[in-house]
Amino acid sequence: MTEKVAVPDYVAGICDALRENGFESYLVGGCVRDGVMGKTPHDYDLATNASPEEVKRALSSYRLVETGIRHGTVTAVTDSGPVEITTYRIDGEYKDNRHPESVSFTGDLKLDLMRRDFTVNAMAYDPRGGLVDLFSGREHIGKKLIVCVGDPDARFDEDGLRVLRALRFASVLDFEIEEKTAASVRRKAGLLAGISRERVFSEIKKMLCGPGAGRVVKGFAEVIAPTLGGVTEEGLVRGAEAIGMTEPSPAERLALLYAASGADEADVTESVRGLKPSRAESREIISTVRVASSRLPDSVPETRRLLGREGGKATVAGMRIRAALGDGNAPEAIRTAGEIIFRGDCVRVADLKINGGDLIRGFGISGERVGKVLDDLLYLVTSDAVKNEKNALFAEAEKLLR
Repeated sequence: MTEKVAVPDYVAGICDALRENGFESYLVGGCVRDGVMGKTPHDYDLATNASPEEVKRALSSYRLVETGIRHGTVTAVTDSGPVEITTYRIDGEYKDNRHPESVSFTGDLKLDLMRRDFTVNAMAYDPRGGLVDLFSGREHIGKKLIVCVGDPDARFDEDGLRVLRALRFASVLDFEIEEKTAASVRRKAGLLAGISRERVFSEIKKMLCGPGAGRVVKGFAEVIAPTLGGVTEEGLVRGAEAIGMTEPSPAERLALLYAASGADEADVTESVRGLKPSRAESREIISTVRVASSRLPDSVPETRRLLGREGGKATVAGMRIRAALGDGNAPEAIRTAGEIIFRGDCVRVADLKINGGDLIRGFGISGERVGKVLDDLLYLVTSDAVKNEKNALFAEAEKLLR
């Protein structure tokens, strides 16, 4: 842990330009937290006492985008990456537990930092003047604690999503949540019902992939269960204890929690779709749960067919979940699936060496008969009854069509 944060030249140049025009300029938020922890930030945000119009004049040599001008944010686009510059501000009243009704600009850095969520995110850094830490963020990093800035209830009432953000930071940073903040997380969990499902899903995915995910899920099962739906508190605790045996993939770890809760496919489908994932994410999660909740295949042909139905990623993830939950047959099933994938065995109709067009041209059939013959050929190939070779498949197709 350090008080000196490495600042790349392209960010320092923007700070210098603002300062040369008579304004303050500080790095704020996650980039300062990461820098204090000795990590390389993914992006950089700046705060300044310059108004948005003054920022634009001071940075006239940069390509600027008014990304959030109503809230005081201008983005400078550089060859090395974008940098957001936001005027110090005070948030107005929060009537929807998510967004302030208004914002007003201020020249006081302290007032800007006071509105932030957690102390580890409420530090500022001046490349020339050093760290500004008004709320003991550096101390809390040293103690590995997530602590709200000021009154926890007030911070969560302002933005209900902060309830999940507290869990996410505790997991990703592998920190504990300070006692008063944790108590408030539990009191204010109901606010999550009013938050968009897309934002909830985004936070849950990040939380589940952190090194502290198991501890956080187990410790706050009563907060997470109603937010996810389709899971039980008991299932979350059971899943949390096994989470370290799975890959840090959002789909795999979500599927683990559903499987550990004994959720049926209908409940999982309803819950997943309610979180508004992409179609690809939804298919992967549901397929993984289906594998994890079904009898494992006990032969190579069965395994090939399962891989063909559910795909390699979901199949292996589902088997890994079975292993994590104590199924002694799962390691052998994983090995078999891995060998099939490595060899590149035929597992889908698309893997066959002939296709529908070949059957239409060769035998004059059409419609459903084409699909039926291809399905029958796939079954024979996955059973090792016929080789996946064009001549052998044509010969077998001829028999099937007699």
